Amino acid sequence: MNLDDLSDFVLVASNGGFAQASRTSGRPKASLSRKVMELEASLGVRLFERGARAVHLTEEGELLFSRTAGPLTEIAAVADTLRDGRAQPRGRLRVNVPTLFGQMLMGQLAAKFSMAYPEVTLEVTMDDRAVDLVSEGYDLVIRINPEPDSELVGRCFVRDQLLLVAAPSFIGHRNILGSPDQKPVPVVVRNSVRNKSVWQISGPPDLEIQTQPVLELPALTMIRDAVLTGIGAAKLPRLLVAEDLAAGRLVCWGTLTDQPSELWVLHASRRFASAKVKAFMEFLKTAFPDEWI
Repeated sequence: MNLDDLSDFVLVASNGGFAQASRTSGRPKASLSRKVMELEASLGVRLFERGARAVHLTEEGELLFSRTAGPLTEIAAVADTLRDGRAQPRGRLRVNVPTLFGQMLMGQLAAKFSMAYPEVTLEVTMDDRAVDLVSEGYDLVIRINPEPDSELVGRCFVRDQLLLVAAPSFIGHRNILGSPDQKPVPVVVRNSVRNKSVWQISGPPDLEIQTQPVLELPALTMIRDAVLTGIGAAKLPRLLVAEDLAAGRLVCWGTLTDQPSELWVLHASRRFASAKVKAFMEFLKTAFPDEWI
């Protein structure tokens, strides 16, 4: 199997077809087609189903692409670094982030990073599932409270505390917290999380609050918007409600004793940490100089 042919196959597969691969690389479409056909002949299988308007990977093509795209990208990155002793960040950088982080912060972060590193093409996707870096072709992922994983390495760049917040119009419930006459506090909760009936606020003094869910919603941003109406209290990350607290739209009743939310930026341990990966990780460290928000 010719590595040049394999590289051209990965180029076509990653660009979704011969025409786009030709535009991206500046090489003739006929040349790329010939190289892929030579690879198919050497392997004895068809890698693409060619239609009148589009091409699609066959099952064999999907398998070959999933196993070779990552290693070939790493080889290219190493070669670029060896050619350039300064290891200047350049090329495409694919980053996957959680939806909430992406909606709140990633637009400004992406713009500032692109201005600082104009030779890097940043491609950001949002997904709350745990994407597979290697098989799905990502360079980096940002995850909240990731499980220990020997396949991934990186650093925590933000630790965010959970606050118990409510609208000012709901403040009457705050005055009786911890008293013998305290009744369950109406709260808004996530419907995808197992919610405890008793919430604990760190002191002094430490308080236990009996809660009564009045509304269940799927997203933290929706919970914040609901709390702003005065329907109930909620526990939300400081990062999400900082502006509302500063503007007086919400008030903080205290800090929850729940485990802080940690944001980690991670890359595959088996991959070469290219200059662009290192640049983005260092950029996040600079963007969040105080680990605690």
